[in-house]
This record gives sequence, structure tokens and C-alpha cells, in this order.
Amino acid sequence: MSRNPARPLRKPISAALAPEEQAALALLHLEKGRFRDAIDCYKTLLKTGQRPEWLAGLASAYAGRAQALADKGMRREAIELWRSRAEVCHTALWEGPYAGWLMAEGRMSEVLGDLSRRRAASDGKADDGLAALEAQVAPGLLSADDAALKQLPAGSLLLQHRPLALAALAAYARQDAAALEEALAGISFRSPYRDLRSLLKALALWETDREAARAAIERVPRTSPFEPLAAPLRSVLASGSERLQHWVRLNGSQQLIALDLLGCPRTWAPLLQALAGAKADLAPAELFDLVQRNARVLPEALATRVWQWLAPWAQRRGCASPLIFGKPSRAHQECATALAVEIKGEFGHAEEHWLDAVDLLASSKDTDDRLRAAMVLRHMATRKKHLSREGMLDKAGAGYLTRSLEFDASDCDVHVRLVAYWRHHGDLKKARERLEAGLSLFPDSAALLGEAVETALAAGAFKKAATTARRLLALDPLNRKVRTLLGNAHLSHAGKHIAAGKLEPAKKEIEEARNWLGAAAEQGRLQLLQAWTEAQGSPERLRLAQLAVSTWGGGGLAAGWRLLREAQGIFPRADLAWANLLLGEAGIDSTKALAPADVLGLVQVMEQEPLIARKGADPLVAWRKALVALASTPLFDAETTVKICEAWSRHKEHDLLEKFATAARKRWPDWPIFVYHAVAARFGKKGGIETERDFEDLEHAGELAQKNKDFKLNARIEALFEADDPGPGLDGPNLMDGPPSQLMQAFREMLEQTIMVDGGKSFLKKARDSFGDALIRQLEKECGGDKKAFFGRLIELTMAEMARPFGQPFQPATIINKAAPAKPIAPAQGQESLFDE
Repeated sequence: MSRNPARPLRKPISAALAPEEQAALALLHLEKGRFRDAIDCYKTLLKTGQRPEWLAGLASAYAGRAQALADKGMRREAIELWRSRAEVCHTALWEGPYAGWLMAEGRMSEVLGDLSRRRAASDGKADDGLAALEAQVAPGLLSADDAALKQLPAGSLLLQHRPLALAALAAYARQDAAALEEALAGISFRSPYRDLRSLLKALALWETDREAARAAIERVPRTSPFEPLAAPLRSVLASGSERLQHWVRLNGSQQLIALDLLGCPRTWAPLLQALAGAKADLAPAELFDLVQRNARVLPEALATRVWQWLAPWAQRRGCASPLIFGKPSRAHQECATALAVEIKGEFGHAEEHWLDAVDLLASSKDTDDRLRAAMVLRHMATRKKHLSREGMLDKAGAGYLTRSLEFDASDCDVHVRLVAYWRHHGDLKKARERLEAGLSLFPDSAALLGEAVETALAAGAFKKAATTARRLLALDPLNRKVRTLLGNAHLSHAGKHIAAGKLEPAKKEIEEARNWLGAAAEQGRLQLLQAWTEAQGSPERLRLAQLAVSTWGGGGLAAGWRLLREAQGIFPRADLAWANLLLGEAGIDSTKALAPADVLGLVQVMEQEPLIARKGADPLVAWRKALVALASTPLFDAETTVKICEAWSRHKEHDLLEKFATAARKRWPDWPIFVYHAVAARFGKKGGIETERDFEDLEHAGELAQKNKDFKLNARIEALFEADDPGPGLDGPNLMDGPPSQLMQAFREMLEQTIMVDGGKSFLKKARDSFGDALIRQLEKECGGDKKAFFGRLIELTMAEMARPFGQPFQPATIINKAAPAKPIAPAQGQESLFDE
């Protein structure tokens, strides 16, 4: 018994229905694509009467049914049905796709016979239908035999232009541009081969000018008989992801033509079909598996590139199987591993892999590999953990960028960042050295010239700053930052003149600055300096000082801080009385009680103003006691308090920072940022972390920041540990006294004490610098996460290295190891001793 379900019986059309109902039903079948049912309905209707609309509906139903059969490859049945349509509906036989079906079935002689008869009957008159049929026949005629050609009259354009079309195809195949142009010139716009002419021109342009080829192929109608040949070119001219979707809709022969146009091997077809059939949101790991199944068809170099792109995202099979396809080098494998670790969020571990990759790339003699090493270093330097809120590099980031210049000095942004870094840290000598190196490579760089202006201002070279700013404005007249720098250079020079008592030159500098400055803060500074060029107590001085405060937004804490900060580099007196005198001239009452809005206004201004070294008067001397009193009051929420602490930290107000951060720690003990600010404030005042409690609190804050994935805070805590030097505070023995054996024992005790103080961070960092990351990771792996065993092994390795200069045997201490290595670990050849420095 057959398991296939029986085909459902078609319901007979009821003759009891009214003609109007049957007509509506037939039209519904026709609109829904149910052509067989529509044919039956219209036949039933035509038995009751001959109406033109019913006959036209039957013709449409026959045409739809025939086209559906042809789409399934049943062209013979479609041809017979089309003949029935012509007989029953009295329509023209040689219209629509009929001639194309005949030619596809190899019945070219029937088509040519009808064409000859119609051409003879036309008696030379223009016939659009006949011209359309000739154009439809043209592609098939190019491969027709001599017997078929004899059916055409001698004057037929199909016959006359056929040799030119064949010559053009042959010229394109052998890439003979001159012969192709000559052959195409003979094909007129009335020729049945006119679309072939446009297509061959587009194909020739594809090799040299893709945009011109795209414009040329648009001249070929999509209904053209030559569209099957034009479709592959349309697909390769598509942009982005559309190209693959166009390609997959082509038939097999057309797909191979498209691959030839792209210069791709034909064996790539299965891979491209698999990619086209994949989901748009395919996960990277699934994409890796898809490519891996078809990777054997890819050239080795391309397979390696694809592995580099996808392996970091395929965590289970990617980096763990580097030779699954392609042949990535050790450097490429290390880069992929680093990126995979970074994707998982383990940035510290990723940085170790990146550094190993840099070492491997730098050891290569290939220029491209050294360029990749520079790019990796720049990637590491611009991670968030190495950038401050203002985008300033930290020490490690600056080191990475400096090293990248050894491999590639052609990135102007690197020079700009390094100049800004050294200027920000007050090392103007190194800033100028880097500036000179950058300007020798990029003399017209607006960013570098801007840094040159700011560096000159930081050094007090105001004339040089103004000269450089004018040079920069000649290159970029609309640069608002440069105009501000130039105006501020004149104002700084004016302040220098005021401090020296040269009031007339100061007035000239102020007038020059007026041409460049327009912002309220800049105008306020200009008016304040202009006031200080007038006699003390004069009405004009008071008017200008009060005008400056008004320009800044009114008298208050923020305006007073601006005023006294400007005064600290001009007036030598630094006491409270002198500060109150200057504030009184400007109409600022320092005795007025502070409100939370005053503090927030000051924080906003401090976030915008750059840090300058304190030279004289304390800018907050008049309000310091009031601010200290506000620190312990619950007036601000946690987020606002963080902003306040950041402002104090930015301008090195260590006393206020300690007060606010300490009070905040009591209110929000789970916020590690306040622990950092409190310890950093004491570090700023005393030059180090002096108490065991601060070390423990800061270490716990670092662990909490790591747990919360606050990598920037964790980096700041690590930098604070690194800046602190626990060595001078240790109560160890004098290492220079006694015999070598005593020296070795004392040195071991010092290492163990160092590890106890800061958890081994400083010791581990120096060990990495000496022995290399690879050896340190090997020890970590062998110790299986046992921190005590790991540091014990590291101490033994260090002591072995220490014992070599004394020429005495070394007796290691007894240490319990979870996984002792089969062979003793020795430093790699060429590595320097940890204690050379």
C-alpha cells in the first residue's frame, strides 16, 4: 500500500452559480495564482456566452499556467499550452515568451521560419513587434548553424551584424581592446545586437573603471535578451553584502562567470553558497565552523587571513587550534590569543599576550610585521585603562607609544600624544625633544603646531608661542583653538609685564589679545588683567575687575578662584589680607556662607581649567575652612562627591581631597573610588604610602574595582602602587656588610618582606622585566594557582641568579611545590640580570 497521501479531489465548479459569481470566482483564482482553477472557471463561463473580458481572463490564465510550467523546466508542455491559448483565445502565437521557449528547446528553425515569413509580409515597413522578435532571436543566432542561417533573407540585420558581434566577442576573449572597439563601432543602435554592444563595453570597463562599468551596464535593459549574460556583471558590481545575495540568485553557469570576473577560483562556489545561505546574525564561532568546513578551497595566504579574523571569536576551536586551516605564524597566533582574551574582558592578561606578540613581530625583518608591532603598541596605549578622563596617557601608555616609534614613526598622532604627555607631567625638555622630532616629519601638522604653542606657554616663552600660533593660523585660519591659544599667549605675556611693573607693554599685549579672544572666560581674564594695569584703588581698576567677575557669571566661589589663580603668578604677596583685598576690588564677598551650588559651580570651572603650578597665593585661601566644614556634611550624593574629589585631585588640592574622600568613605564604604582618593591625597602630601592600613585598604579597593570591572580605577590604583617605593622604609639588614652567605640570606629576607608589604606586586613587576613574561606565565601554570608556591619558586630563581656573581654553590630553601618542573628553569640566553640596575 502506498504511503503517499492521495491527492485531494478538485471540487467541480457548480453550474448553479450565477455568471457574475462565477466571474468573480475566476478572477479570485487568477489573482491568487491558481491558474488551473481559473481556466476551468473561464471555460465554464464561455459556454454560457462570449464576453471579451472572459476571453481575456482565459488568455491570462493560460499564460500564467504556461509560465509556471516553463519555470519548472517543462518548456514542451508550456509550448503546447501556449498554442492552445492562441487557438482558443484567438491571441497572437508569436508573442511573449513563446519564441524564447522554442529556442531554449533547440527549435531555432521554427523561429527563423516565422521571422522570415513576417519579414517578407512586412514589405520593408517598420514593425516594432518584428524588431523585438529579431532582438530576442539575436543571442541564439550567434551559435546557430549554417542551415538555420539560410532561412534569413540576405538583407536581415541579424545576418549582416552577426560577424561583427562574433568578432567583438572574440576580441574581448583575447583582451584586444583595439579590435573590440573596431567591431563594436560597426554595430548600430538599430541593430538586434545593440544590447550586446553595451554589455561588452561594460565588461571592458570592469577591468579599469568600476564606476564607469556600473553606469554602462545600466544602459542594458533588464528585459534584454542578453540579460543572462549581463546578470553576472550586475552581481559583481553590487556593493557590500548585496553582492553575495545577487550572486547566489544566479544559475550555476552565471555564478562561474561572476567568479571569473572577480578573479576567484571556481572551487569557491560551495563556500560562497554556504555563506549566502547563513543567517544574517550568524555568531562568529558558527561562522568560523562554516569557513573551516570549506577552507580547503582557499589559498593558504587567504586561509591564514581568515583564521586571523575569526579565530579570536571562536573560543573553543579558534586559538586552541591554530593550524585547523591556514598557517598563521607564532606572532599571528599570539595576536589572535591576545584579542580573544581581550574580548573576554581580561585586559591585564591580554596585555601580556600583546607584549609577547610585539616581541615576535619586532624580531622579524619584514617591514609589515614591524608596522604591525607598532599598531599593536598603539592599540594597547589607547585602551581606557591607560587614559585619564581627559584622554591623557599614563606612564605605561606613554612607554608603549614611545616604543612604537622605533618601528614606525609615520603616525603624527603618536607624536602629538607624547608631547602632551611630557608637557602635562612638567618635563618640558622631553616635550621639546619629541616636538622637534615630530615637526621634522610633519612640519605643517596643525596638531603638532598646537602642541608647540602650549609647550611654549608652559615654559613661559610667550613670544615664541605667539609666533608659532600665527604660523598655525596661516595654515588653518578658522581654527578656534589656535586663536584661543594665541590670545592667551598675549595675555600670559601681559601678566609677565604686570609682574615686572611694565604696565604700558602689558596694555599693548592685552589689546593684541582682544583681537583673538571671544569666549566669556577669556574675556573675563582679559578684563581682569586690564584692571591690574590701572592704579590700585582707582575707579577704572574697580570697574574693570567687577566687569571681569560679571563676565564670569557673577561674584562667588568660582569667580574668586579664577581671580586668585590668575593673581598667584603676578603678585608676590600670598597672605589672606592681600587675597581679600583683590577679592574686594572685584566685589566678591569671601565671608558669605557657601552653599552646595557654589561648590558645584567651582567644580564645573575646575573641570574646564587646566592645571597650573602654584606660584604664590592660594586660590582657595579665603574659603578653605568653609570647604573643610562642608566635607563632613551630607549635602551631596555619591556621584556628585566623586566629581568633587576628581576636581580636587585634578588641581592637586590634597588637603581638601583627603577631607572629602575620608568623609565619603564613611558614608559609602563599598565605593573603592573614595578609598583611592583618600590614599592618593595622603600620598600627594607625604610622597608615599606610609601606613600598613593604607596599603591594605588600597589593595582591597583594587580587588573590588577588578570585581566591578572598573578597569580604569584598577589601573589608577596599580599606578599608585608603582609610584610608591617601599624599599627605603624596610627595616632589613645592611646588605653590604658580612660575607656572601650572610648577604644571600639577608637578600632573601628582604624579598620576602617586600612581598608581605604590597602583596608581591613590585617584586613581580621587576621579575617580569628581568626574566620575561613567557617564563613568568610558565611558573604560574606549573604552580596551579598556588600564590605561595609561585612566589617561592620565583624567589629561588632570583636567588640562583643572585648567587652566580659570587661563584658559590646555592642551597635552595625547602619549598612545597604542587607541580615541580622536570628540569630546573634557567633564564633564557640573552636576558639581563634583575639586579643589573
